[in-house]
Amino acid sequence: MPRILMGYREEVRKKIVEAAYSLFLHKGYHRTTMEEIANHLGVTKPAIYQYFPGKEDLYAAVAEHGREELAAILERSFENRDLRAGSEILFDTLARYTPQFNSMYSEMMLLAAHNERIRILLRQDRIEDIHVVERFIARQQGKGLISGHLNSRVLAIACDALVNGLLIDIMAGLDKEEAKKIWIAAVSQLTRMDEKEKQALRKNGTVLVPG
Repeated sequence: MPRILMGYREEVRKKIVEAAYSLFLHKGYHRTTMEEIANHLGVTKPAIYQYFPGKEDLYAAVAEHGREELAAILERSFENRDLRAGSEILFDTLARYTPQFNSMYSEMMLLAAHNERIRILLRQDRIEDIHVVERFIARQQGKGLISGHLNSRVLAIACDALVNGLLIDIMAGLDKEEAKKIWIAAVSQLTRMDEKEKQALRKNGTVLVPG
C-alpha cells in the first residue's frame, strides 16, 4: 500500500476511534450506534465498517486509546516532579475523569455477563492497563525514585486497586482531599526505600529525588 494512502487510513482510523471514545464516555456504549459515530464524523456507516467490522472491534480500539491516554497522564504527572508531587497531580487528574470512565466500565461489566466477546475484551483491557502502570514503575525504579527491590507488577496492581477504590469512595461521598491524602501516604509507604538501598544508589552516582 502506498505510504500516503497508508497514512491517510491511519488518520481516518484515529478520528473514528476518538469520536467513538468521546461518544462512549458521554452516552454509554449501548446507546451509541455506529450510525451516530458516522454522522458525528460526517461519513457513511459503511465507511466506518471498512475500518471496524463491528462495535465490539471499535471498543477494543477505544480501550487501546484509553491506555495511551493513561500512559500520557502518568508521564505528565511525574515529569520534573518528585514522587509526592507527581502522585498528587496524578490523583487530581484521574479524579476528573473517573465518573465518566466508571459509568462506561460499569455498563461494559453488565454487558459482559451475556457477551463472551466483551468479557474477553475487558479482561485483556485490564491486563494491558496493569502493564502500562508496571512499565512506568519500572522506569521510575531505574531513576531511583522507587525502590528497586519491589516487584513492579505487584506494586502496579496494588496502586491500581488503591486509586480505583479511593475514586469510587469519592463518588460514594468520601471527601476528595481526604482520599488524596490517603493515596499519597499509601504510595509513600509502598515505594519507600530503606537507608541501605539509598546509600547504594548514591554510591553508584544516582541522584535521589525526595519522595
